Amino acid sequence: MESHRAFHRRAESYDSYNLIQRRAASRLLSNLQGKADRIVDLGCGTGTLYRLYERPFIHWIAVDAAPAMLALHPESSQIEKRVGNFDDPALFEELAETDFDLLLSSSALQWAEDIDWTLAHIAKLNKPTALNIFTSGTFATLHRVAGCTSPIYDRETIEKALICRLGIRPELCRYRLYFRSTMDMLRYIQRSGVGGGVPRLSVTQMRRLLESYPLNYLEFELLRGMVL
Repeated sequence: MESHRAFHRRAESYDSYNLIQRRAASRLLSNLQGKADRIVDLGCGTGTLYRLYERPFIHWIAVDAAPAMLALHPESSQIEKRVGNFDDPALFEELAETDFDLLLSSSALQWAEDIDWTLAHIAKLNKPTALNIFTSGTFATLHRVAGCTSPIYDRETIEKALICRLGIRPELCRYRLYFRSTMDMLRYIQRSGVGGGVPRLSVTQMRRLLESYPLNYLEFELLRGMVL
């Protein structure tokens, strides 16, 4: 999937720009209850959840489709890194044979090729699960002004899949990230990897944003849910 290649290319700069992703991950972890010894971090990136996780554990399985992201993930005797794509049945066959007691995923599953399929396979693992999934409400004004559509799923599609597949009625969360200028905002999108492989904006679209973008912030919208 093109989004995986985009995150691979932007791995070195990702940690400097994923401010909202860190806030969302911190909130997800703060809602956890109980103890987990063996954790799967699906779409782990460079290790945001691992760095924020403050509880004791025995084994952390970091899974990501982008080897460059995994290369920047922390390493220790407790961490196992696996290259794996959550669009691939082979990954879920592997996880079904893996000893773990909590599945986490933050800021990743919005890039699934078929979100319903991916969540159905997560449900089949029958493990406690906590998820953050961004929706197309992210960058909504930018997309409207530029005249393009979001590359990720809308809120209704994700919510329906969470309810039907995992029995989760998710919490809707919104964030804002402020910028001194629209040009700074566009640089952030380019350098952070949050564009996830969206084709570059045309010169006309860029000019339209620079002239007409009405906000001094970017909008982020996600659904948070867990089954424990």
